[in-house]
Amino acid sequence: MKVYGICSSCDFEASGETLEQLDSKFKHHFVMLGHPSYFHREGRVEKLRRVS
Repeated sequence: MKVYGICSSCDFEASGETLEQLDSKFKHHFVMLGHPSYFHREGRVEKLRRVS
């Protein structure tokens, strides 16, 4: 099952097979631009997720 996410500060989007893959993609984005979190979908619910 694919998981999808979008940055909470800009229009950057990413997808992966797991939340860990998504975290890895967003961690690189956050280091480059300093954005703090992203929204990811679980079914019909969007949840805010921070990458440390």
